[in-house]
Amino acid sequence: MENYNKKFEIGKHIPNAHKIIKEAQEKSVDFQKSMSAENKVDLNVKYGSSDRNTMDIFTPGPYVRATLIFLHGGYWLSSDKSLWSHLARGSLESSVRVIIPNYTLCPDASIPDITQQIKMCVEAVAAQYSGPIVIAGHQAGGQLAARMACKGVLDAGVISRISHIIPISPLSDLNPLILTSMNAKLNLTKETAASESPALLDVEEDITVTVWVGSDERPLYLEQAELLAARWDCFFVKSKHLNHFDILGGLEVQTSRLLGRIFVNIEA
Repeated sequence: MENYNKKFEIGKHIPNAHKIIKEAQEKSVDFQKSMSAENKVDLNVKYGSSDRNTMDIFTPGPYVRATLIFLHGGYWLSSDKSLWSHLARGSLESSVRVIIPNYTLCPDASIPDITQQIKMCVEAVAAQYSGPIVIAGHQAGGQLAARMACKGVLDAGVISRISHIIPISPLSDLNPLILTSMNAKLNLTKETAASESPALLDVEEDITVTVWVGSDERPLYLEQAELLAARWDCFFVKSKHLNHFDILGGLEVQTSRLLGRIFVNIEA
């Protein structure tokens, strides 16, 4: 029998994983402090009624050409928006507002509940700000970003505002997670796995999607990314020599290939 717990393991297969995570957290704290000093961040802005329905809003300056919503990973079980602030740097240097939301974690919410919370967040952003909206997400956040591209999730008015959706190392078929120990808290059934797996659902034809993954990813993540790109027949990038952690580094660099693709539909 296949060991799905091992298939989903990440940190054990990346050298110095704990050091990488600690350094990223320190960068996030420093970046948030610098943005606060410049009055360019609003923290813990509410978008819904749950305690974790809050978002941090980073503003580049008086000129804003688009808004990027970044959805963090953590298998819907862990992590916090405060750990990812540094990833806003490259977008802000490109005159793009960045919003990083929290969402209720399992088991306090189901994955279908979390999908609805992200929908609420996107709708709140669309109502508050004008201009194009881009949605990117990593791992579980990649699943949530992809869900926003699925038919029947967002209404037509919001869809018309979506410039691009970029699932990064996404979980696109949730069925294997049923066979992991994580499912004691995820509480996935065959029915909910089917309803929340982007690769098993239809994509909105009017939304541009790019699936992005590193060539040095774990085999399961490569399979999940390739599956989503194939099922949706969308743009697919396998970035050379990048793994589950350093794939996000491109978000910090204004001139990166990743940000170039993310903002491909946005006017300068």
